[in-house]
Amino acid sequence: PLPAKLVPTLFILIAPPAVGFLSYFKLGGEVDAFARLLYYAALFFTLLLFTQVRKFTALQFFLSWWAYSFPMAAVTVATLVMYQQLGLEGLRLGAMVLLGMVTLIIAVLVVKTLRAIGQRTICVEE
Repeated sequence: PLPAKLVPTLFILIAPPAVGFLSYFKLGGEVDAFARLLYYAALFFTLLLFTQVRKFTALQFFLSWWAYSFPMAAVTVATLVMYQQLGLEGLRLGAMVLLGMVTLIIAVLVVKTLRAIGQRTICVEE
């Protein structure tokens, strides 16, 4: 099993298919079968990790918590692009939910990081 301080890095599983989708779309300019595969893989990993939300939030704060931010932002942007291209109402709702979540996640990360700096509990020798 992963040490507790590395558990948040599991969120990195979301980023490759999300960023892959964005890159593939930018190169091809359309949402074809492969683009959908990449997007839905990112969405699958996102939903899979959200089933473990209690486990993630119960962890002590480490700088590795910042691993939550980029993958969530990537899947949010991918969802916005999917909505822009397909115009499905469910994608718009999903994008709004994800945008709210990534905004909240980053705000919490900033507060926790500043608090840890003030308490001198991060960047200390183990």
